[in-house]
Amino acid sequence: MKLIKFFVPKAKRGFADPQPAKKFIPDWYKKAEISYMDQDKVERFGLKACMPYLDSLMSGYIITTPVDIFVNEETNEYSHIFNNEDSLSLKWDGPPEFASFIKERPKESGATMPRPAGHHPNHLVFEGFWSVKTPRGYSLLMTHPLNRYDLPFTISSGIIDSDKFFASGNIPFFIRKDFKGVIPQGTPIAQLIPIKRDSWNMVENDAMLTEQDMLQGFLVRQKETNYKKTLWQRKSYS
Repeated sequence: MKLIKFFVPKAKRGFADPQPAKKFIPDWYKKAEISYMDQDKVERFGLKACMPYLDSLMSGYIITTPVDIFVNEETNEYSHIFNNEDSLSLKWDGPPEFASFIKERPKESGATMPRPAGHHPNHLVFEGFWSVKTPRGYSLLMTHPLNRYDLPFTISSGIIDSDKFFASGNIPFFIRKDFKGVIPQGTPIAQLIPIKRDSWNMVENDAMLTEQDMLQGFLVRQKETNYKKTLWQRKSYS
């Protein structure tokens, strides 16, 4: 069992403490189908039967918004107007420790970086106050929560050698243009997945893999010997 260590400053604890990703399974997944009937009236595995998809939702750890964030609602003296490149207004409540929780980078910062389609071009950052330390030889993949296309923003991904550098860092993000309203406290911001550093060489068109692929493809489509029963390994993050 490996240890991943988190540190949150005392004044900011209890607002957005990191937690295992398995605690953030979205409602739309819980309501998803286990199986369905195709157009030929043959029963097929549904979304809930896809273990790789579920693994993506449950792997690693999640950090969340510590306060409610109001996007393009009525502005007041507490609003932050971000208009380097677009019309965007944000405000949020909470203790003074979170007064600078969201900032905007100058438009020259990352100017050539493509923005996610349908998002404001403003290059924003969540202030990072989560320090993470992984065991020797392990880095940390910090990415947008996997398969969470329902969120009103998209963060940029990064890989941190968190066995050597474990100070907090800011998290760049972009807000969807079609969103107006409240991003509630506790909304997932980023998914953190420890990854082991190894050296890799690519092998193309391996004959053994071709035969294996045909066999495995057949097996995972059979109810008696499906992927979950024969190939899947449970992952543990607590």
